[in-house]
Amino acid sequence: AAEVALDWQHPQAAKFKAAMDDDFSTSEALAVLFDLANEVNKTKAIEAVGLLKNLAGVIGLLQSDADEFLQGTVSTLTSSVTDVDTASGSLAVSFTDVVISNFISSRVEAKKTKNFAEADRIRKELAVAGIILEDTPQGTTWRRA
Repeated sequence: AAEVALDWQHPQAAKFKAAMDDDFSTSEALAVLFDLANEVNKTKAIEAVGLLKNLAGVIGLLQSDADEFLQGTVSTLTSSVTDVDTASGSLAVSFTDVVISNFISSRVEAKKTKNFAEADRIRKELAVAGIILEDTPQGTTWRRA
């Protein structure tokens, strides 16, 4: 799909361009991308996929591999404070890949020793940080919520 040339004469591309030319109207441009994504989901047409990727690329979207994006790190630190709620005093923390892998390893070990309370605690801690664990027969995988 990446090899499909961007044809600005295509009706959706022209609508996207017009939105961007109209004082950078991202809401209209995103609406075009949304409509195009619906078309891709319905038709699976390779040219629609290419057009969607190319148009989204104009504003920096859909350029990363999905798995890479969903497991991407916020920083190289063990965790990073991403938001502070001064009213409640709570912090939003984002963990790096290494920290998440360590949590998963600890959870696997807790399950092996039948310490299910600890395994559940780890899962909940990651969920609070926006990390979704998925247990499969091949092992535990994760993604950002």
